[in-house]
Amino acid sequence: MNRSITRALLAGSAALAMAGGTQAHDHAVSRGRLVYADHQAPRIHVLDLDSGETTHSFDVPDANPSLSTTENGRYIVIKTGDAAGTVRFLDTGLTFESHGDHVDVHKGEVRMLDFALSGDKPAHVVSDSGWVSVFFDGHRPWERASDPHASFIALDSLGTPEPTTVTWKSPAPQHGIAFALGRDEWLVSTPNAAYAAGDQTASSRPNGFQVVASGGERVLASFDNLADPQNSCKEYHGHAPREGVHVFGCAGGPADHLTAGGLLVMSRADTGWQARRLPYPDARRSSTVKAGKAGALVANYGSVGPYDALLRIDPAAKTLAAADVFPVPGGQAVCHFEVSANGRRVANLTPDGRLRIYEMSPDWKQVAQFDAVPAFDCAYGAKTPTPNLALVGESIFVSDPLGKRIREYGIGTLRQGLDLPVDGVPANLAGGD
Repeated sequence: MNRSITRALLAGSAALAMAGGTQAHDHAVSRGRLVYADHQAPRIHVLDLDSGETTHSFDVPDANPSLSTTENGRYIVIKTGDAAGTVRFLDTGLTFESHGDHVDVHKGEVRMLDFALSGDKPAHVVSDSGWVSVFFDGHRPWERASDPHASFIALDSLGTPEPTTVTWKSPAPQHGIAFALGRDEWLVSTPNAAYAAGDQTASSRPNGFQVVASGGERVLASFDNLADPQNSCKEYHGHAPREGVHVFGCAGGPADHLTAGGLLVMSRADTGWQARRLPYPDARRSSTVKAGKAGALVANYGSVGPYDALLRIDPAAKTLAAADVFPVPGGQAVCHFEVSANGRRVANLTPDGRLRIYEMSPDWKQVAQFDAVPAFDCAYGAKTPTPNLALVGESIFVSDPLGKRIREYGIGTLRQGLDLPVDGVPANLAGGD
């Protein structure tokens, strides 16, 4: 399965996103299942996209937990939000078989696994190269001692009684990231030394990365020298991979300054891993980066949150230009966005409740707009229910907590599809973190 199908929702063939019946092949293709969190009750639900019925519900410690999908599309990683930092795993029972023009989805048993993780402040979840990793940030150094680390679980073992797990210990607390690169290599972030030393004015965001041999015993490459902007990523936040190239969002800064901000682009060369800085068009920065299977990558873009623009990224470019920046209509916050599999369009759910579809090439332009949900507050920590957006193939799904519905829109067809009443108050969907 490619990442464009599995990274966001547990649904069926993109070819059936708006039709729900047979296509050129001689059999109906299942739409699969979608998992959503309840904003009011400590529960997650499984929605069958063929019948439109909620078929399974599972209790969790707190309402509206965070959900992430593994790269094989089968498991949901649930950050439950409890004081113990518990992370659970839901087996959706879905397996996928590609037939070129479509993907067959097979529905097995849905179950909450007995296996769980716990630790201090679970944050970034990344699934790549056959593994899923959960980074436990640790507590602020001046508040209490903690155990910052990353836990790696082999996907092919996750449904077994004793999954294969490996732990990498972070040298200090950090709002970090770690993920598998393949070839028994991992990327791990490097803590901000000032934050680790207890400077309460310092950022918890890392300043770079290391590539280490599996288990972390040996450092293979370092990209954490702040004196060299080509080999560091000050105050990292935001990452997306595509075909072996990894793009990271780093701090902003004056475009003509030696230590100017920008994106760090990392890739494998014949001599090992290499990196370079891709400067931003101006002094703003990105904190969320997303990618389809092809085409441009897209990031949010701004000075201080909430960011109010989108940034088109060609990782092969030498620099980015003003034309790569697209201001969100009405000066609104970016809120939620997803990139189409072909990298040509972006779906953007804005606080006014509208779902907008933009084309990126050759120039940014809006091609469709839907009144998807009532206006909402998408600020971090908002007390009111926040709708969520996720994408699979050609289908965009939007949760409507107030209407207690989940709606579907076609990013290719630019038409509305399913509009389903659901149990509970749907909020977070099974998308990326």
